[in-house]
Amino acid sequence: MPRKNRRVSLESLPSPNPRPRSAPPPWAGVTGYEIRHLVGDKEYRCPGCDHVVRPGSWHFVVIPDGAADDRRHWHTECWRQELRRQGILRPSDG
Repeated sequence: MPRKNRRVSLESLPSPNPRPRSAPPPWAGVTGYEIRHLVGDKEYRCPGCDHVVRPGSWHFVVIPDGAADDRRHWHTECWRQELRRQGILRPSDG
């Protein structure tokens, strides 16, 4: 049985410069804060839900400009909800 040669659409090809996994998505950025997307190696308390951010899970570290000691570790979805609550992110965004 002959093989079918399917054309590959440009949308299915990876982008030439993919965003590194550690870079936060565009919707997560906020003026006045540095946002990092990382995997932690210990437990942290998420200020959004007051539950534990478990070791080994991807989450955001939100650092106020010039105040590294005030950084907080957020679950990704909790940070998204916080931005929506503050009106920074619309429900249709991110």
